[in-house]
Amino acid sequence: MMRIHEWLDLFWRFGTFCCQYGFSKCMRTATCGLLVMLPLLAWHCCRRGKNGRSGDLGFYSWLLLFPAALTGMSRLFYQRWSIRLQNGFNVLGLTWISRAYFAVMLALAGWWMVRKKILSRRLQKLPCWYSLNGTFHKGTEDWRDCVRRVTGGDRWKLARWYLGRVRVYISGDGGSPFCGGIFRPYIVMPDLCLEPATEEQICQRAWQPQDCGERNRHEGQFCYKDWRLTEQGKVLLCHELLHLKSGHILWINLFALLRIYWWFNPLIYLCEMLLQQDMEKACDEGCLYYTGVSEREYGRLLLAMAAGQETMRPAGAATFLKDRDYHSLKSRISNLRGKCQRQQYPSIHKRLGLGCAAALALGVLTVGITSYPRYTRLPDLTLYDENLCMVCNNSPQLRAAVQVVDGYLRIDGERMEECLKDLELQGEYVYLSYDIIMKVPGAGGGGNVGMIALEDYEDIFYLRAETWENDFMEFCLKYLL
Repeated sequence: MMRIHEWLDLFWRFGTFCCQYGFSKCMRTATCGLLVMLPLLAWHCCRRGKNGRSGDLGFYSWLLLFPAALTGMSRLFYQRWSIRLQNGFNVLGLTWISRAYFAVMLALAGWWMVRKKILSRRLQKLPCWYSLNGTFHKGTEDWRDCVRRVTGGDRWKLARWYLGRVRVYISGDGGSPFCGGIFRPYIVMPDLCLEPATEEQICQRAWQPQDCGERNRHEGQFCYKDWRLTEQGKVLLCHELLHLKSGHILWINLFALLRIYWWFNPLIYLCEMLLQQDMEKACDEGCLYYTGVSEREYGRLLLAMAAGQETMRPAGAATFLKDRDYHSLKSRISNLRGKCQRQQYPSIHKRLGLGCAAALALGVLTVGITSYPRYTRLPDLTLYDENLCMVCNNSPQLRAAVQVVDGYLRIDGERMEECLKDLELQGEYVYLSYDIIMKVPGAGGGGNVGMIALEDYEDIFYLRAETWENDFMEFCLKYLL
């Protein structure tokens, strides 16, 4: 029973330390993130009223928030302007606020995983219209034609290989199409985007009662084999393929993790909403170029989908219409103005993508170069008297008299005698601390303390107990955070 109590006490101390240091680190990154969010939001507001703005440019700009999330150990933050801010974060980390922050963060992460699991189970119940290992049918050629359209100009054929692995499911609720999956990509299309390819299927669809479609579909009386895409269905499918081709699903999931990490910041939710809007605008522009549909026809398609039945909000997926937000819909339709005449779309998209990748890599590289190591053993030696009052901190005389070898003290008696004589220390013992571990300025711990007898400098009692609990806590301090 006593052993269990010791284990619980150890994990409680470890969890308390994680909350204290982790909270301070999160607050530092949130401060740097705020310095990036505010200019991005101001720039976004200025762009809204201008014609000819690029959806790709707006989408790529939000990715600059990710380097800000890595600045927790960067020297860019630890400047004179942030000393008081850092001290305030450390004080808050010692209170219940740090534990509450992590409790909410873990709850949000758990809810996000549950939503992804629910979506995965929902996909398993939907009929699969196309898969890489599925049987060939008449609608397969429509699928391949859409893939060829959105991968035109792909020299290395990587996009075509990736999109060839996409599974297409059919939903009977008439909702908005959406796509997801990073390693196993998928697309869910409403059944209104398909049409029968044979007269027999047309009669079967006309005979099928509306109120038992789902039941009969599972019973095998109604399937989508050989059904082909409608013209609107091809446009919607190209839109979802552009999401997958552009890597939007990866950024959506990463931004969701960033939102969980900074859940207390209300601006992160606004940034996520604007990111999704710019992402949809970027795919709208691509659809106009790759499908050849007119602006008017595409606008009508947006309105028709908005008038349809609202679908669930999938976690970690990109949907054609997330909700009936008419302000967002109006912004998307107005953004279509003049896009059909933009024949230089591929070159603009390529230049923006390369420019964003360079800026993102530069930001991450800058943070990496200016960051402190994971931990640093300080060479400082601090001397205390018997009353634990500091009398000397890393003076040249003390450094010359004491050396640390493999975690133990090696003392030169003559030099130590001169140092103590200059300091006018009296008593039987002095205390010397060394090997302090520093994570970042103002945060750290560990180390050791030696109690040195003044009559015999080789008589040293080390106060740090060599136990596995202390070794475990020191390991966590070094590597886990």
